[in-house]
Order: sequence, then structure tokens, then C-alpha cells
Amino acid sequence: MKKYDYAIVIGRFQPLHLAHQDLIKYSLTLAEKVIIILGSARSAPDVKNPFTPAMREEIIRACFPEDAKRLIFRAVRDYPYNDHVWTAEVQNLVNEITEDDGKEGARISIVGFFKDKSSYYLNLFPQWNFEEFYCADKRNLSLNATEIRKKYFAEDEDWQQLVPKTVANYLNAFRQTEFYPTLKSEFEYLEKYREATQFKGVPFKPVFLTTDAVVVQSGHILVIRRGFQPGKGLLALPGGFLAENMTLEDSAIKELKEETNIKVPAQVLRGSIKASHVFDYPERSQRGRTVTFAYFIELEPNLKDGLPRVKGGDDAKKAFWLPISALGEKEDEFFEDHIHLIRFFLGM
Repeated sequence: MKKYDYAIVIGRFQPLHLAHQDLIKYSLTLAEKVIIILGSARSAPDVKNPFTPAMREEIIRACFPEDAKRLIFRAVRDYPYNDHVWTAEVQNLVNEITEDDGKEGARISIVGFFKDKSSYYLNLFPQWNFEEFYCADKRNLSLNATEIRKKYFAEDEDWQQLVPKTVANYLNAFRQTEFYPTLKSEFEYLEKYREATQFKGVPFKPVFLTTDAVVVQSGHILVIRRGFQPGKGLLALPGGFLAENMTLEDSAIKELKEETNIKVPAQVLRGSIKASHVFDYPERSQRGRTVTFAYFIELEPNLKDGLPRVKGGDDAKKAFWLPISALGEKEDEFFEDHIHLIRFFLGM
């Protein structure tokens, strides 16, 4: 009999590496079943999150063929601006599993190790026991999925020594899919961008300031389809980098007008600002540390004229009004954290 009914392992596993494999192996020794919570669900595929939850589940199951039936997978969205919502979603998923299994009062543990500041989530579940994982091979504890992805997209084959053989085979096969060239191109763009924007001879990294506009009217939200990298083809809010000679509000209105050509006078847009907020999640952009000032603009309904005419311009391939009811089905098409900015202002 195992010490626990369920052991919970949380991670993005992008990709599963040797330390992850050891963590899951250890969890299987502790519990009858292991619940693996896959993070960053419903995110648009990018260099940071190239593999969907379904792909990651397939990879992990293939690494544990003898214990596949003891593994239970669930996927959760990221909530970078609300840990409480993320925590509640994880709790609800675990409760549903235990209820479905008829395991009321189940013995549950969360298993992990405090590698760095990203491991803070292990402190968010005091109702479960915590089992700290100690890796037999200390070298594995220093493994970093970010560095593995960097080697993978740079085609530095050293990455294959850092992941299980099964994972290496899967990732090599993924290179033959239609998705890989787009991700590799994005990786190369970001590498050049970060290099080009570094301060020379200064001992700190640049911080970028941007503005975004969340414009709604009559149950619709104004979005663009990005025309260039990064995130080419993804949905986004109209916005851009802060001009050095403009205020934040002026910059937001300017970018909104340039990217959507919205047929609403600037003074009306300015007068329709209902709220603003700073979004500064450190990992929100792969281009580098980027803080955005977002403005919530709510236009008055106009039954006679309907929604204002818009047309993509500047960096936007297309601009259009998206029904708010369609945000759920379009969630995995949004650039960076823009869906979270929208949800913040709409209270979703």
C-alpha cells in the first residue's frame, strides 16, 4: 500500500526533461495514482509553449508505459494576474478526480522541489501534504527547460542528452511537422531582437514600455490580427511601444487609431476611457521585460450606425470587432497575455 492515494505534480513540461522524469518516478513510489497538472493550457503555440497539452500528455505517457494507467492528466490555463483563480482551478480539478473515484477523504500530496522563484506555487496548497523531491542525480536538478528549448530551436544537438530518449525521438519527429518552421523562425527573430536591443556597456537589461487599448461596444471587442513577428497571425489588442515624446494616454490613442483606423474621433475615444491598469508580469513577453499600460475604452451603443468601421493599418494585418461571446473559442489564438488583459477589464 502506498503512502498516498494521489500525488500531484504540476508543471509545463516544455519539454519533459530528465529531472521531470525523475520527479514523476518518485511520485509513483509515493502514491497509487499521480495527477499531472499541465500548465499553460489554451495558449497560442510559441517558442515558450510549443507543445499542446495533448502532445505533452502523449510524450509523458510514452515515457512511463508500465505505469500509464496510474497517470491522470489535467490541463489548466495560466492566470498571470490572479493566483487565486489558478489555485482554485487546480483544487477543483483534483476534487473532481477524487469524487469520480469515490475517494472522499483521500490522502493527497503535492510533490516538487523549490528550484527557483517559479516554484512558489508549491506553497499555495496547504490542505495537501508536501513531499519534497530530491533527485538522485544532482546534475538533473539544474536542468532548465528554457535552455533545452533554446538548444532545440538553435539545432544544437546537445539538448538530446538532457531529455529521455523517448522525448528526443518525439521532438525530432516534431521537426518534420508543419508547425516547426514557424516556431523556428519566431525563435530566430526573438534571438536577434533581444541581441539588438541590449544596452552596450551598461550592467542592466532594457525595460520596454508599451500601451494597449481594450475597446468594447455593444458586446464586441476590437482586436487586430498581427501582421509581423513576433506572433504573426495571432489576435492581439491594438497597441505599441511608448513614443518618447508622448504621454501614455496619447500613445494609446495614437496606436489605436493607426492600427485599426477606427472611425471615432480621438477626443471621443479619450472621453470614453473608463479605467486603466499596469500589467507587469515579468514573463509576459519573450522580447524582454515589457510593461504595458492598458486603457479600457467603452463606447456608447449606437443602434443607428452600429459598430464603428475599422480597418487594419500599420503593424496590423486586419482589424475587426470580435463578439465577446467568442473569446472562449478564440482564447488560444491570442498573442502573449492579451487575453488576460481583456479578462481583467471585463471581469471574466
